[in-house]
Amino acid sequence: MDGALQIRIAKRDGEPRVVESYARAPFHYLPPSREEGGVPRLTIVNSSGGILGGDALDMSIALDSHVSLSLRTQAATKIHRSAGGPARSVGRFTLGDGALLDYFPDEIIPFAGSDYTQITQVEIAANATMLLGEIVTAGRIARGERFGFARLALDLQCTSDGALLLRDRSDLQPTLRRLDDRSILGDATIWGSYYLLTARSVEPALIEELDEVLRGVGEGTGGATAGPVGVVGRVVSNSLDAVRGAFEQIRLLVLSRWPSLGGER
Repeated sequence: MDGALQIRIAKRDGEPRVVESYARAPFHYLPPSREEGGVPRLTIVNSSGGILGGDALDMSIALDSHVSLSLRTQAATKIHRSAGGPARSVGRFTLGDGALLDYFPDEIIPFAGSDYTQITQVEIAANATMLLGEIVTAGRIARGERFGFARLALDLQCTSDGALLLRDRSDLQPTLRRLDDRSILGDATIWGSYYLLTARSVEPALIEELDEVLRGVGEGTGGATAGPVGVVGRVVSNSLDAVRGAFEQIRLLVLSRWPSLGGER
């Protein structure tokens, strides 16, 4: 399956609107709706119910200057057994000056025997900000699939004006290196990363607050630190709800400081 989604959001009469869009199965999207706080929310839908071996998916989201958007997925990303070869997904996000993109997709669930590569490319203008949450489970735990996938590669690249500011890459192959090693995940079955991507400086007090939230995650631990650009947070846990809750706390903390990060509501 060769799926594609392209969306551009711009302001029309003072309101963010979808001004360009293209979708090829299995992708489509739900019309933007207003969430609490007035930021429009756009929901991405994968009608296939999961990603199969050999699938190639390409998503491109562009925000014009001073556009704020909350982006969500309708369901978890389920990676099925890769009998037809590796699956690959590329997400491209382009943020204009003063734009804010709040992207928090549901978790990635790599089934036993799956082989999946996900590439996330973010291009931010000088005053733009992207919030990005990423959660991964060890598999379908209720079915006994704990680290049963063949390979899971996640690659985040953040650039500004063509210069690479941050690259964060993981390539997990449980048959080559046990992920339950104490130096990697230990007993945890859920792990996640949260990124505050902005070329602007971030107040040390805010970083400390984010770090405190992640260190206190239920059934696990985590932390946040200043990255080459913005802030990078990590967390491991045995509770999906706890990780989701911690990331939502981080989201609200950052959005409460949004004016100081250079954006416009």
